[in-house]
Formats: sequence, structure tokens, C-alpha cells
Amino acid sequence: MRVLVTGAFGFGGGFLVPHLIEAGDNVLGTYVEKSISDPVCESRYLDICDLDACKQIISDFQPEVVYNLGGIAFAPDCERDFALALKVNVGGVYNILKACAESEHLTTVVQISSSEVYGKISPQQIPIREELEVHALRNYSLSKALSEQVVRRFVQEPRLNAIIVRAFNHIGPGQRPDFVVSNFAQQLAQMAKGEREKVMWVGNLEPRRDFSDVRDIVKGYRLAAARGKNQEVYNLCSGRAVTIQFVLDSLIEISGLDVEVRQDPERMRPAEVPIIEGSCEKAKTELGWQPHYTDLKSSLRDVYDFWLNS
Repeated sequence: MRVLVTGAFGFGGGFLVPHLIEAGDNVLGTYVEKSISDPVCESRYLDICDLDACKQIISDFQPEVVYNLGGIAFAPDCERDFALALKVNVGGVYNILKACAESEHLTTVVQISSSEVYGKISPQQIPIREELEVHALRNYSLSKALSEQVVRRFVQEPRLNAIIVRAFNHIGPGQRPDFVVSNFAQQLAQMAKGEREKVMWVGNLEPRRDFSDVRDIVKGYRLAAARGKNQEVYNLCSGRAVTIQFVLDSLIEISGLDVEVRQDPERMRPAEVPIIEGSCEKAKTELGWQPHYTDLKSSLRDVYDFWLNS
């Protein structure tokens, strides 16, 4: 199968592309800033904000499936520049879909959204199911919610199947240290190597989050392309939430270090959602998705080991 992956050399793309190749797909990966010197697939520069460039790459490669991972994924970046977030996360989605809709063959687009679109959740709404009304609270979540509306704009296009995947928090080796699990693991690994004092700087440890392993999440992306229904939404999550405190305690235990924990006001986020816990029953039933990496502590160890050996 001919497959185009935008954002192929980011965190998720770095796991999705090898999975697709292993499954026998012919993959073209696009990038804006390529961080891998020896990519595992054919690669090409693409700015998804350039509609003509999107049309050209679709015309040249004629993909059967497009996984749109391109965009701004770090929420504070969206807070700093909302106009850019809208341009990339919303306008970029429109450009990809428009290019596919105008191509001469049927294309399936898997649009990667986020659990952040659900916003603040009451205890009665846990676990979060796909039919729950979205209530975006911040710039990042609003940009993702708007991108979903753009997908629905193309519902009548005869040469386009579009599927939305709402990925909950996912972790794994190589994730940027801007994200909480990778940040904690990096700090501890630096302590273990004697590169910093044994003081952990943390933000709010009370929120509960639903963490999955990125290796399971990317398998869900491919299943969504193969079995997902046009214009449907699928949650990909573990179905259980843990506190950030649990993540911290687990990583400290894995490291075997005796550390002091201090709270950094700069790490506190405004309008923090207390709990995000999803239901993945729809993905399991309709896509046949079955997470394999279900031991969170094992995934945390993999992240810690990555930083320890970096």
C-alpha cells in the first residue's frame, strides 16, 4: 500500500513509519525539520501550510493512505502563538484534505487529533467516550477541535475517506523532554550519570492522565486506516488514569536514586484538567485494536533507559 506520513520524523512518526514498513507498506515521509540523518523511508520536505505543495506531493506519490501527524503538538507552543497554531493545526489539515479530495483516486486520511479536545471532564463522564461533546479549554485543544470540524467539512467528497483518531497521552523512548514523562526520566538519568544535582523539578502532580505506549498507539493508526469508518472518531487510550505523582514515584523507583522533589511555578499550567481517562472499547470492537504494552512501569523504564543511554 502506498502511504504518505506527514510529520514522519517526529515522536509518533518515528514509531509509525517502521511499523508501516514492517507491515509491507511503501512509505513516503514528509518533514519540515528532519531530525534523523539516516531515515528508514523515502523522505521529502513538505510545509503543510502550502496548499500547492500539498497538491503536488499527492499528485506525485498518489498515496492510498495519508497519516497526518504534521502539526504543533506541544501545548505551550500553541499558547505562545495561537495564530501559528491555527495556521498549522487547522489550515494544514484543510490543505491535506483539499489536496486528497481533488486527486483522481480514493484516499483514506487518518487525522490525528487529541484527547485534549474533551476539555474539563466531570467524574460522571469518566471514562470518556467518543460521543462526549468536546469542550476545548486552551489554544492547543481548540486548534485540534477545529481541525476535526475541518475533517467534517469534507464529508461529501467522493474520493476521500477521513477518519479521526483521538490519541490520549502516549509515551516512549525518544519523546521530547518538554513532555512530563520524558522530562522526569531525563532529569533522573542526568542525576544517575552525575550530570546534575539530585533535585527533581516538577509541576502539578495531582492531575490524573491516561498513558499508553506509543508502540500501541501507532498500531491503532494503521488499524484505523484499514478498518475505520468514514468520518468516525476513535479513542486510543489505556482506559486507566494515574496521577502524575504515580509517574514520578515510579520513575524514581526505577532509577534507584534518593532525590529531593521541588515544585517549579514555571511548570504549572493554567486551566489544568484534573482527570483524563478514556474508553477504547470502540477501537477494540470496530478496529480490532488490542494494546500490547499494558504495563505502564515497563514503558516508563524504557523511557528512563533511553535517557540513561543517550
